[in-house]
Amino acid sequence: MKTSILSLFLIAFSTGMIWAQDSLKNRNVTVEREYQPIINDAGKIITTPRVIEPVVDKTKAIYSDISTPLSISSNIQTLPPEELEHLPTPAKKGFARVGLGYPLNTLADFIYPLVKNENNRLDFTLRHLGALNDKIHSKTSASLQYDHLFPTFNFYTGVGGRHDFYNYYGRVFGAEKSYGMADITPTYGNAIYTTPEDNTLTLRQLSGFPLDETNWRLNFTAGARSLPDAESLHYDISANYNLFTAVTGKLTENQLLLKGNFDVPFNYNRLGMTVEIHNLSYGSGVNKPVNFPLSYNLIKINPFYKLVGDEWFVRLGVKTGLSLGHGQVFTPSPDVSAQWNAVPEYFSLYGGVTGDLAVNTLSRTYEINRYISPGNRLDDLYTPIDAFLGVKLSPVYNLMFDVYGDYQIINNQYLFINRAYTTTETAVMPDIRNLYHNRFDVIYAPATKLSAGMRVNYDYKNRYGLYAKGAYHSWNVENQEHAWQLPTWDADLGGYAKINNNISINTQFMFQDGRFARLGNSAQKMKPIYDWNLGASYAYLDWLSVFVKLNNILNSKYDQYSGYQVQGINAMVGASFSF
Repeated sequence: MKTSILSLFLIAFSTGMIWAQDSLKNRNVTVEREYQPIINDAGKIITTPRVIEPVVDKTKAIYSDISTPLSISSNIQTLPPEELEHLPTPAKKGFARVGLGYPLNTLADFIYPLVKNENNRLDFTLRHLGALNDKIHSKTSASLQYDHLFPTFNFYTGVGGRHDFYNYYGRVFGAEKSYGMADITPTYGNAIYTTPEDNTLTLRQLSGFPLDETNWRLNFTAGARSLPDAESLHYDISANYNLFTAVTGKLTENQLLLKGNFDVPFNYNRLGMTVEIHNLSYGSGVNKPVNFPLSYNLIKINPFYKLVGDEWFVRLGVKTGLSLGHGQVFTPSPDVSAQWNAVPEYFSLYGGVTGDLAVNTLSRTYEINRYISPGNRLDDLYTPIDAFLGVKLSPVYNLMFDVYGDYQIINNQYLFINRAYTTTETAVMPDIRNLYHNRFDVIYAPATKLSAGMRVNYDYKNRYGLYAKGAYHSWNVENQEHAWQLPTWDADLGGYAKINNNISINTQFMFQDGRFARLGNSAQKMKPIYDWNLGASYAYLDWLSVFVKLNNILNSKYDQYSGYQVQGINAMVGASFSF
């Protein structure tokens, strides 16, 4: 889990890394935000930009956090998953994009400001990304976001929804190897298996478990915040409602989240507090147990005092969580961090000791692992200590190194294991008397995590860029042989180049190793991840560009989670329009 201060660093850094990222979200920022020309030569006027095609993302493995801050020019808070995403302005007025891939992958985006004047803004967005082959996963979302600028504050509100559809395509495991249910059910379909809850069902019933799932998400937010030039009180207060429904699993989550961020001047520094109040309630349409209470409340409070000098800052604070009805009642942690720009623009040191209580809603649980067994929701993750220390070095302009170390104490680290079913029938071949399904149960254990990592970024006049980031994680999990499904090595590197004003190319290579799956009492080493992607775009007109993207060029057969092999080599072509 990132510390709060690392999140601030990382988001600030990300805004300067648009060209070096391969995520759909980050690439969209390039074409959506208000155009701010980069002056290459003093006095030279840059013409209106052509539409530069964002890189097409794909469904890929969930990577561990690589907390590598590079810049802290401003305290930009990350948006929690429960909040609506506020989309920036398109390059002109509207933006549309369509793509089609093989195997059948689909992409569509539409962004348009319905109202845009000095004091009002109303944006409509529609997004879709889907893999519609044997490994089905489709995401379709829409949102409306409204902002009104009053003389002394900004009012904002929005509503959004998302539809997810996916299938449980993963294979099941015996003692020796993986199997397809269709291969073993004809012979052993009547064999009786016992569930972890001591219920019984036949192998044929097990093979006929719902083969797909549909998730619906609806969210609403409204709030007010002070203007950037406010001299005294700075604030951002909001009310958020989030609804999540798993249709097949017949689970519903209602979340009401009240948030407030406040700070005021105090002896030439800032004194502030952040408050979150969560109310969560659940409903189940089936008569089966769930591993979480049907309702509970949680309050998080974070008072702090921030001292700021010309080339340094120190933040002194504490975090406290108070949970009523679920989990640990009192979850305190420190919130202390600092940075010193020893040689401004060239060399700085940073560090801190903090912690957090992450609220793992049902909606977030399905974001982390959508193949979780119905009836499970991740417990809120409590990290009482997260200590970090790092150095940032910029020997020449536009080249940045960041080397860091991080140590976390985690009270209840969650780990995913394949759900187990057993039979005592001797007619069943021994290898599948213990059968591990393609749904995942959750186990928890106290853990420590020691990480060391580095990140490098280079950009030349916004025309060529390279980046690399990597980390080594040493896990120590109580009473567990490994941190199941989590990596030891994690790396990501890539680059981009603008060949001329019309043609751009980019590449990305991802690597991950040291993951293990638990099958019963044995550890199965998972295949390392080698994933190389290439992309190119051609701006045919000021308002039209075409793109091509090749994913997993090495045709690597790694698993996202044990049993869930990702797509092999695949390609997508498409076009973008600005209007």
